[in-house]
Amino acid sequence: MGHDHDEDPRDDLAPTEGLPGRAGPSAASADGVLPPGAMIGHYRIEALLGRGGMGEVYRAQQLQPVHRTVALKRLRQRRLDARHLAHFEIERQLLAQMRHPAIAQVHDAGTTGDGHPYFVMEYIEGEPLTRYCETRALPLRERLALFVRVCEGVQHAHQKGVVHRDLKPGNILVSEVDGRPLPKIIDFGIATAGQRSDGHDRAGTPDYMSPEQAGLDGGGVEIDTRSDVYSLGVMLYELIAGHRPAADLSTDRAIHTCDATPLSQGLDTLPPEAADLRARQLGTPRGDLRRIMRGELDWVVARAMRRDRAERYPSASALAADLQRFLDGRPLEAVPATRRYVWRKFLGRHRLAVAATAAVALAVLAGLGLSLYGLQQATEQRRIAEQRSAELEKVAAFQQSMLEAVDIEGMGLGLSDGLREQIGHHAPERMPQLDAVLAKASTADLARAAIDRHLLANALAAIDRDFADQPALAERLRLSVGDVQLALGLSAAAATVFERVATEREARLGADHLDTLQARQAWAQADVEANAFADGRALAEDVLARAGSMPPDAADAAEWNDLRLEAARTRAIAMFNLGEREAARAAQQALYDDASAVRAPGDPALLNVQADLALSMARMGDIAEARRIHEDLYARLRDVRGAEDNRTLVVMGRLAVMRDMDGDADEAVALQTERVALGERKLGAEHPFTLNERGNLANMLLNAHRIDEAEPLMREVLDARARQFGEDAPATLRTRLNLAALLARDGRTAEALVLEEEVLAARRVDPGPRHPDTAFVEVNHATTMHRAGRPPAEVQAQLARALPLAREVLGEGHPQTRAAERIQALTWLQAGHDARAAAALADIRTLQQAEAEPDEPPDPVMGWALAEALDRLGRDAEADAIRASDVQWLLDLPADQRDADDTADLARIDEERSLLAALRR
Repeated sequence: MGHDHDEDPRDDLAPTEGLPGRAGPSAASADGVLPPGAMIGHYRIEALLGRGGMGEVYRAQQLQPVHRTVALKRLRQRRLDARHLAHFEIERQLLAQMRHPAIAQVHDAGTTGDGHPYFVMEYIEGEPLTRYCETRALPLRERLALFVRVCEGVQHAHQKGVVHRDLKPGNILVSEVDGRPLPKIIDFGIATAGQRSDGHDRAGTPDYMSPEQAGLDGGGVEIDTRSDVYSLGVMLYELIAGHRPAADLSTDRAIHTCDATPLSQGLDTLPPEAADLRARQLGTPRGDLRRIMRGELDWVVARAMRRDRAERYPSASALAADLQRFLDGRPLEAVPATRRYVWRKFLGRHRLAVAATAAVALAVLAGLGLSLYGLQQATEQRRIAEQRSAELEKVAAFQQSMLEAVDIEGMGLGLSDGLREQIGHHAPERMPQLDAVLAKASTADLARAAIDRHLLANALAAIDRDFADQPALAERLRLSVGDVQLALGLSAAAATVFERVATEREARLGADHLDTLQARQAWAQADVEANAFADGRALAEDVLARAGSMPPDAADAAEWNDLRLEAARTRAIAMFNLGEREAARAAQQALYDDASAVRAPGDPALLNVQADLALSMARMGDIAEARRIHEDLYARLRDVRGAEDNRTLVVMGRLAVMRDMDGDADEAVALQTERVALGERKLGAEHPFTLNERGNLANMLLNAHRIDEAEPLMREVLDARARQFGEDAPATLRTRLNLAALLARDGRTAEALVLEEEVLAARRVDPGPRHPDTAFVEVNHATTMHRAGRPPAEVQAQLARALPLAREVLGEGHPQTRAAERIQALTWLQAGHDARAAAALADIRTLQQAEAEPDEPPDPVMGWALAEALDRLGRDAEADAIRASDVQWLLDLPADQRDADDTADLARIDEERSLLAALRR
């Protein structure tokens, strides 16, 4: 008999254009350099272009399938181990996906016959960025415009999951097309989708390397896109100042120990004639250049080169956007937005209009004399209001961080410790009684209830009272409260909060604004977690429809992409729970394929999509593949994010379910016991997520034939769910069904039938008679009726409804469909339809043999039933052969060598024999 598993309601790289690895001879000279004429695959070496610490770059001719000149970089490292080979494979697939005018196209990649990795890329006839600018004395504005295009190319690589890690002028070649400079970023040979600064495999150029990449942050920090932003900052400094920031310091690595020296300070320290020369090279008078540096460019370079990467520009596109603002005469994000600064930028953009306005203003000044005092007072009031707004921003940010950092486990432990301290001080003789009470109580549950009742409810009331005139701040605070409610398992309450935020943002910002859609997605997720699947699906579909109109070149494209992915995940989960399982699984597969093409393999969002897909596979009967994916996911998450990270724990629980469904009940129980202990400690015994895990543990104990342990645990979960959610809530019905399965397996079929009929009546109404969950219960009910000894005609009537429904909505190969087919054959045997029973049992036996592992014994229950049917048909020899092959091995097995499954099979044979005997009587 099957049972429902509880779960939290919510790897291969997809094929790219293909960069097949090819090997070929590489006869290097004594110094390791390849001579002209040497062959690597389809490429003939023509000349050495340059060499460095990572390897050499050659000009080469591609001979097939097309003839063209290419640049070939051969890395110095040889004989890649498994880890480096995996990184190299991932890198070359990522590099093939990049398409941008500012990035040199990578054509091919592979390893030579003697083990050297190599990349083949577009050959660029150009000069390094700084040399191009200096030899042509490019004016400042033209340098910045050129640099903006470089940043756009870097941003494109980042969106494809690639961090360059060696950005420097020599890796940005500038050529001219139709008289216009065109930058090309080259040498992605050490790029990666994520690398730690742990002292190994460190690559790059020290003068341009970020502190975390150089290992000066203590090590162990994952290198991300902000490392490239730092390198861009160094290049920007060099483009403007004419030298690298480190040139002003005592050592080349000193730049990494503190934030960079301001640009203007470097100019001020130059001799007057050198400063004048630099100003002429940049096409700007010396005084204007100093003013520009101090007023704006100092801020831009300083922010790009912050030692603390959290203080840098968050992306290359953000740096480019600030430089474009400079070129357009608009205020920069990096510069504090004082009124004087903003007004000065406005004047710079609108000189003529301001001059005309000033002329008109002079004519009416006399009439405004009496208004000046009032204007002064209004200005002062505005200053006070702005100061208060800034203070409120800080308060809001602080309150938000406090709410989001609520530690239920810590509060519960603190409550226990506080009680022990008080009792120990005032009545130490009562300590044994207190310990006995605390052993049965969940202090984390008490803390969760107290937070909901006293903190969150008061917080929402205070937001309404104190922030009515600050709608944006109020919305942010409400979102924080909703996030905490969601984490506490108060999904319906969180949905109400998110709905209000989404409604207010729509009125204030518009229905298509990113902030509005993010709130609607949070609302959709909360609805799905609260089992309001239809509502959650409708909201997610609305978000997807509106988010699809986002401009492709939006500065916040990454946030839009994340929003679309999360909305698509939510919609698929809702579809699956609404019964559209095939469509939901197909949507999840497509989502995974699309996401894996543009995201790094370890991207958390990609792992979430993969976990969703694997769960759907399992619930649709593809257990082996689902388990394989979960085993891999769990090992990766445990190593990368830690054993107690929330995402790791979710996958840990799902993996235990996969092991159980795959027949490894003991392994499942061991893993799930650990999962439940972590959940109770972190969230409390009656947190909804912990109840899911406890319910699953009870089911696994049942499958391990440990009924005495499973039943009390299952009844505790049922009682808690009935109190929390109501008698007819989906989670409560699921636990009631699992208890029915336990009772039936223990021979208490009369009690089991009562529970099943209650669940079946509820599920036929909601989610409906043709829902997969309803089909599941229909099959269970037929199984229990058979084992309870109900007349075969009644069982067959139930099967006439259950089996076609299971085949239609669960599929021919689903374990529950197979269970219904076995019960049908056994019922035919009871009813005396011997020929039909024998044919069906023979088909079941043939299918089991085809799917069995090499050393897996035959199914003795089905073998016994088939032999009985053949005996009745007078086919005694066939019956004896079946008994000898399928049943006798179990009968001959010594009692001390039988496992729980063997004992259960013997009991089932005795049960079926008793049912047949009762009918004959």
